[in-house]
Amino acid sequence: MTNYAFISYAHQNAKFAEKLAAELRRQGVRVWIDQWYNLPADTWKREIDRALKQSAWVVLVLSPAAVESWVVAEQIQLAQQAGKILLPVLVKPCRVPDTLKHIPPVDFSGSFQPAVDRLMRRIAGHPAAPHSPPATRLAQIATSLFQWRWVFVSVLLVVLGLLLSVAWRGSGYRAEPVVVPVNVQPVEITQPIVVPTAELPAGPNPLPTPVHSKIRLRDEQKMVYVPAGDFLMGSAATDPEAGEDEQPPHVVFTDAFWLDQTEITNHQYQRCVTEGACSVPTGNLRQFRGAQQPVVGVNWFQAGDYCRWAGGRLPTEAEWEKAARGVDGRVFPWGNVFDGRRVNHCDVNCVADWKDRSTDDGYPVTSPVGQFLLGASPYGALDMSGNVWEWVADWYQPDAYQSAGYKNPTGPETGLQRVIRGGSWLYNGRNLRTTRRNKESPTYGYENIGFRCVVPEN
Repeated sequence: MTNYAFISYAHQNAKFAEKLAAELRRQGVRVWIDQWYNLPADTWKREIDRALKQSAWVVLVLSPAAVESWVVAEQIQLAQQAGKILLPVLVKPCRVPDTLKHIPPVDFSGSFQPAVDRLMRRIAGHPAAPHSPPATRLAQIATSLFQWRWVFVSVLLVVLGLLLSVAWRGSGYRAEPVVVPVNVQPVEITQPIVVPTAELPAGPNPLPTPVHSKIRLRDEQKMVYVPAGDFLMGSAATDPEAGEDEQPPHVVFTDAFWLDQTEITNHQYQRCVTEGACSVPTGNLRQFRGAQQPVVGVNWFQAGDYCRWAGGRLPTEAEWEKAARGVDGRVFPWGNVFDGRRVNHCDVNCVADWKDRSTDDGYPVTSPVGQFLLGASPYGALDMSGNVWEWVADWYQPDAYQSAGYKNPTGPETGLQRVIRGGSWLYNGRNLRTTRRNKESPTYGYENIGFRCVVPEN
């Protein structure tokens, strides 16, 4: 434990939180607030969680917006699990969460300075051992240096890469940690929620083959057909956004298979739970419980259990990428240019600092599956980019493509983490590419990871 205060707040209260942090620092309290650190997008949530865990006090800025914020809710849970000293401060009248009702909040709805003095007395009454704040800035500098090293390497390889780029067009981004919400108590999946959506025109995506579909009887899931054949997997070294773990590009053959057109929903997963074949997912805060939203909070094993119950299995990484990009090496399922109208991503509704303020997809978190028809892949699969990351069958290894097989590869034989694909509602355009690789521990379930299943043709 270190002697600084962590400030937890909803983004609507950012100005107050920064003012409070500045005043606490002026009075000699060491403070950690995300506004004072230029956090990389790929480690934003993990850096914040680490800072909270290493703090002595957690100052909770309470307001109606904070009560509705899933970010604040998770930080409260994390602080309580870590045994932190909680110091709630009331900015606007609101319903105090039940887990905090035993702690009288410091009321800031009146004069600011007297309230700061009361908060200072609370802090003085809970001293902590001296230490240093987490070296967040140092970690950021190290990350930047590492990324620049690959820029120079890419320049040295450009001549060789140009020979590949004529035939191979792919891209991605360095594998990054996912946003890591803390586990919350399992909850019942609620009744269907009707979400009105505007009718979208048919997508202009060129299709390499007519879209064939059928319904899987066990869970009434619509599946799309992906024919057998070769496709190009991975990214070329000449692409400046290609992660090292996506190289080299290589030709892969897959047998024909049927892929779920959309991610598995809460409603479908609940049927598996009811029949006793699946266990209840962790997490699932209220914002994620809609019957037609993708089920989240499921780990890799739970995803596999569902697919077996439904008569299928998790797709391999190769099957997933082929279904997402087709045979023409496209960057996104719909083409080579990012378009925020075609995907649920970190838009203006997003809580992250890197939000794309130029687009509004209509959803602050996950959307009901299948809403973005313009984002269909060449085979008619929906939500292959955005909404939630998706578990696939393969173990993750950063050098897996160095020795990848040609026919129906299944990835490394061992590993510590499993591959996840597709990006999520908390990521922006470049992280939603079809070649993007990410990974997570198979025992973890988070609010931005879901899955879909595959059924081999034979």
